[in-house]
Amino acid sequence: MNKDDYPKAGLQRLFQKGADNFVLLHRNGKAVAFQSNQNGNVNIIDRQTDIDFSSTGLSLLDDGWKCVGPGLQYSGLFE
Repeated sequence: MNKDDYPKAGLQRLFQKGADNFVLLHRNGKAVAFQSNQNGNVNIIDRQTDIDFSSTGLSLLDDGWKCVGPGLQYSGLFE
């Protein structure tokens, strides 16, 4: 990550459960649930808007998901 990515890193969080299941949250209220395999192929499961970043993140943690970083490599999924 270069220093230009630092502001972006504070805007989103990537959560993982199991080997292939991910949820990417953005502070602007967007969420993307997806699966990613060893080859890097991404399959989008669901997209949501109007989520609350903090409460959704806490709920994911309570449900056994692990925060694995900002997930900048998946930022394009929000588009």
